Amino acid sequence: MNMKSQSSVKTSPGEPSDVEAIICPAQPDPAFLSNLHGDGFASAYEQHWNEKAMAEMLAMTGVFVHQFSAGFIMTQISLETAEILTFTVLPSQRGKGYGAVLLKTAMQHAFNKGATRILLEVAPDRKAALGLYRRAGFERTGVRKNYYAGPEGKRDAFLMETGLGTELNFR
Repeated sequence: MNMKSQSSVKTSPGEPSDVEAIICPAQPDPAFLSNLHGDGFASAYEQHWNEKAMAEMLAMTGVFVHQFSAGFIMTQISLETAEILTFTVLPSQRGKGYGAVLLKTAMQHAFNKGATRILLEVAPDRKAALGLYRRAGFERTGVRKNYYAGPEGKRDAFLMETGLGTELNFR
């Protein structure tokens, strides 16, 4: 696996100073990402992407991954719009600021590639994720009905969006 970094990440006050270098590999490893995804999305509703599904996502035009050993964020950039396709941090590492560092890195990368806005879908019960997104300036723009399927039926997803600019301020 090519682990060449496209940029380095500097942490800000209040962010974990022990975060490893977050990298944007030229050829992300689908098996590594699939394992992280499975460990990060453990509930019945949080559908794990297997290695084949991960490889298919990585083969799409405009897809970028920013990762470290305990998490990753996958985005797709098309013209002025970026979308977060999936994003996870291992449960044992949540609440330490790693998600904020990954999100800021992906947002800055998208802005540097010409995106002026970034979108995502998130389950309404993902309170920590919703808080992170709100601190990053995301606002709810709609609801995607019956988006997530699980053993107890289907549930909705919130659609969220924020603009990208020269200053990415987390509140």
